[in-house]
Amino acid sequence: MLVFLMIMKYTLLIIFFSIVTVAQAEISLRQHNDLYCYDGDTCYVTFDQTKTKIRLLELDTPEISKPKCDAELELGLEARDYINNLIDNATKIEIKTDYREDYFGRILAHLIIDGEDVSVKMIKNNLGVVYSRNNKHNWC
Repeated sequence: MLVFLMIMKYTLLIIFFSIVTVAQAEISLRQHNDLYCYDGDTCYVTFDQTKTKIRLLELDTPEISKPKCDAELELGLEARDYINNLIDNATKIEIKTDYREDYFGRILAHLIIDGEDVSVKMIKNNLGVVYSRNNKHNWC
């Protein structure tokens, strides 16, 4: 019984330290082709020394790569430029995440710039909508 308890104790310690290590891994914005964000809701980051992307939570912005109409492309470019401008002029940038990934392998995260959630700011400025998996917004 004592051996079993010791094994359980060490197993729990290993799990605890694994979680702490992941939670403290460094994640930071990076530029790609002079942009921090590809579009209004996907940004370039380095996570644990690996180049990857984050997908902003609670936000959906117009598509740039495969827009359904010219109006969607135009608004998508405006959203992309807006978020990149926010980052360029930021005093403080935070990325809040629990490191879960979406279908495309992007890390799901909140981007906080100068104390404000970027997703909320984009929606307030009519450059995005609250993300709804089952109700894709029509930008056309």
